[in-house]
Amino acid sequence: MSAEENKAVTRGFMEAFSRHDLDACEPFLDENIVVHGFPGLPPGRDAYRGVGAMFLAAFPDGTMAVEDMLADGDKVVARYMYTGTHQGELQGIPATGKEIAAQGILIDHIVNGKVVERWDVFDQIGMLQQLGVMPAPGQ
Repeated sequence: MSAEENKAVTRGFMEAFSRHDLDACEPFLDENIVVHGFPGLPPGRDAYRGVGAMFLAAFPDGTMAVEDMLADGDKVVARYMYTGTHQGELQGIPATGKEIAAQGILIDHIVNGKVVERWDVFDQIGMLQQLGVMPAPGQ
């Protein structure tokens, strides 16, 4: 597949996720996808879907906006901004009603039109600071 076709795979996933359509995310992901960045997450599309469902429950208005996207061969890199309002529990943190804007970077390895491996680096510390559950530097 071309670099542009591979970019369309990553973009398609991100657009489906931003519409909160986890079913529409599945065709972009290999059934046995390996996702790095969520310690303890087992391989597989169903396990990764659970991460997505957790974020959408915590941030029901959450969206991923692509800020930059590059592709080289079978790899796609996307820098994104995740925004949303914390309206549901997130890993034991009760809803705060606060809005967040946290950057992330995805690196997708794509084979035959599906993401087989993903590295997801997300500013979790910044998110926790914005939610008020972790102090910002100097506080």
